[in-house]
Amino acid sequence: MRRGCFQIALLVIGGLSISGASHAQDARPATIPQDRFPYAFSNFAWWSDIDLRTDLKKHLPTLGEQIGRGSSMESRVRTVLTQLLKEKGIQAEVQVIEPSMDVLSGKRVPEAPPPSIIYSVLGPPEILVEKLVLENVPDDASGPLDEVATHMQGKPYSAMTFWSDKQKIKDSLQQLGYLSSTVELDHGTPRKDGNHYLVPVKATITSGPKYHVASIKADGGPLVQGRDLSPYFAVKPGDVATPYAFGRLAGALRSVYWHAGYPDVDFVGPPVLDASHALASYELQVTPGPLYHLRSIKCENLDPTQETKVREMLGLKTGEVYDAMAVSGLNRKLSDPNSPLRGYGFSYTPKEDKQNQVVDLTLNFYKQ
Repeated sequence: MRRGCFQIALLVIGGLSISGASHAQDARPATIPQDRFPYAFSNFAWWSDIDLRTDLKKHLPTLGEQIGRGSSMESRVRTVLTQLLKEKGIQAEVQVIEPSMDVLSGKRVPEAPPPSIIYSVLGPPEILVEKLVLENVPDDASGPLDEVATHMQGKPYSAMTFWSDKQKIKDSLQQLGYLSSTVELDHGTPRKDGNHYLVPVKATITSGPKYHVASIKADGGPLVQGRDLSPYFAVKPGDVATPYAFGRLAGALRSVYWHAGYPDVDFVGPPVLDASHALASYELQVTPGPLYHLRSIKCENLDPTQETKVREMLGLKTGEVYDAMAVSGLNRKLSDPNSPLRGYGFSYTPKEDKQNQVVDLTLNFYKQ
C-alpha cells in the first residue's frame, strides 16, 4: 500500500512550485568550541584584514588566532584597536560583539563565516559603502549585478557581510549558466565626507564558461523506480545550465517519502561540469534513510474529548509507519468551518529516535 502512495501524493502536490535548492545544500549546524572563538573585524576599512592582524600582534605578541569570551585578551585587543584608530585621526569607540547562544545553537549556511568575536567601529563617524565597482562582468549579467551594486550603495560598510554579497553575485551568475564563476571582494581607502566615511568596494569576477545542459536524469529512488520524472525537471538538454535543474521534483519526492515513513530522505544532484566543452550533466540521487514507525503521540493543552477528536483527524496510530504528511492534513482539517476544533492552531515536534527508528510526536495546541 505504501508503494502505491506516489500517485496519490502527486495529485496533491503536482501544482506546487518548489524552490531550486537541493536538500544537500541545507544549512548545517555550527560546531565550534564554546569558550574560545576566532576574532574578526567588521568595519576597520583603513586596513586590510592581514595588515590589521599584523599590527595587533606587534602590540600583543601572545595574541593567537582565537581568544576567550570576556577574557583579558579580548579587552586588550579592543584597547589596541582604539589606539590604532587614534593614530589615523579617528576618535571612535570600539565595540565587541560576542557570539550569542542563538548563533551557537542554530544553523548556518556553508558559505557563512564561523561564529566569531567581532570588533567594530561604533559611529559616529558612520562608515558607509560608497559604491560597488564590478569588474569583468559578462554582458548578459550586467542587469542583475547592477541591482546588487545598487542595493549595497550607501549601506553601512561591514566586511562581515562580504560573504553574503559575494554569494548574491555568484548566485546571479550561476542562474545565467556561469556555474564555475568566482567572486572576490576588496575595499579601497575610505574618504571623509562630512560626518561619515565612504568606502569604495570592488568585486572582481571570473565568470568562466557559460554552461549548457548535456543530460539530466532521475529515477526517484526505490519508491518511484521506472517512472518518467522528466515533466518535473526545470531544464532539458541544450538549455542554459542552472545550479539545480530538478525544479519541483525534490519537493514532490520528499512528500512521497515522508508519507511512506522516510522523514530522513535526502537528495543530491549537483551538476557535473565538463569545463572543456562547457557542458553540465545532472543525475538526482535519492537516499531514503531508515523506515520510521510512530512510537507515541502527545497532545498538549486539550481536554480528553478534544484530544480524541484530534487523534481521529490525524489518522495516525502508535505502531504504524510514521507519516510526516499527516500533520499537514490535520492542519487543513482544523481550518474546516465544520471542524470541532475550529479556532485552534498548533505547533508540532517530531522527535526521532534514530537507533530504534521510531518517532515521538508532540502536538502543542493553542487558541488562534
